[in-house]
Amino acid sequence: MSYSTVLITGANSGLGFETARQLAHKDGISKVILACRDKGRAEEALRQLEASTGKKIFEILLVDVGNIESCRQAAESLENPVDAIILNAGGGGGTAPTQLTKDGVMFIFAINVLGHVQFTNQLINKNKLTTGGSVMYVASFAARGAPEVGAGRPPIENGSIEEWTSVVNGEKFSENKNYTDIYGSVKLMGALWTMSMAREHSDKRFITVDPGMARGTSGAASLPWHQRWVMESAMWVMQKIGRAHSVDVGAKRYVDVLLNRNEFKTGAWWGSKKGLTGALANQIEHWPEIIGSQSAQDNANTVINQFLKNK
Repeated sequence: MSYSTVLITGANSGLGFETARQLAHKDGISKVILACRDKGRAEEALRQLEASTGKKIFEILLVDVGNIESCRQAAESLENPVDAIILNAGGGGGTAPTQLTKDGVMFIFAINVLGHVQFTNQLINKNKLTTGGSVMYVASFAARGAPEVGAGRPPIENGSIEEWTSVVNGEKFSENKNYTDIYGSVKLMGALWTMSMAREHSDKRFITVDPGMARGTSGAASLPWHQRWVMESAMWVMQKIGRAHSVDVGAKRYVDVLLNRNEFKTGAWWGSKKGLTGALANQIEHWPEIIGSQSAQDNANTVINQFLKNK
C-alpha cells in the first residue's frame, strides 16, 4: 500500500507540523491535510510549510477534536478519501483537564480520544478512508509508565467496562488527582482502542505510536506557566544527557512507522524499547497483562463508543 494523501490532526505546531514537513519530502505523497482547530494558525502553518518545502501540496481542514459535532462535520466536508490519518492533536487539557464536557467525559479525554474516535468512525462509515489505509494514534510513554521520569503505570487494574467508564467520566480520579495518572490512563485507552479496531477492521491498519521524550512539542502549551517552565526545563536537561530527543526525531517516528507497514504491523503500539528515546519496539513488552489483553482492548473500545451513541 502506498500513501498519497495523509491527514494530520493538530498540524499547525509541534509534532504535527514537523510531520507534515517531513512527509512533503517523501516520494508518492501528493497531499497533506492540516486538520486544525484555529483557521488563522492553520493558514500560517500552511504558509510556513509551503515556504520551507517549496511544495504546494498542503490543504486545511477545520476541526475541533474536543467537539464531537465538529468532528462529524469535518468528516462530512472532506471531499475525497484519504490514505492515512495521524491522530496527533490532544495535549494536557489546560487548567481544567478533568472538567466534564456536555457529553459527560473529562475534557482531557475529549481532546485526546473521544473526538478522534468520532472522526475515525465517520471517515470509515462514509468510505473516506481507503481500503488498506492506516489510522495512527499518538500515545505517550505515560500510558505505560516511565520510571526514568518517576512516572508509574496508570492505575488500571483489569481494564473492565466499569473501570474504563470511571476513567472517562473522571470518577476514578475523584480522590487521586495525580495528573500523570489521569493523562496516562486516557492515552492508554486510545492505544488499546487501536488494537481492538485492528481486529474489527482487518481491511485497515491501526497502529499507535509514542513520539518519545521529544523536546519542542506543543503538548505543554496549555499548561499553567509554572508547570510549563518545569516541564520545558526538564526536557532540556534530558536531551542534553541523551535521554530525550528533538521534535524532528519524534516526528520521524510517525513517518517511519506510517510508511513501513511491513516492519510496523497493524494492531501494535510502537515506542521506545528502553527508556524514552532510541530504537522502537512493541510496547506490549512493558505491560503485557493490560496492553496485551484483548478483553481490556475491546472493553476500552466499547466504553468509548458508548459515549458516542446517538451523537
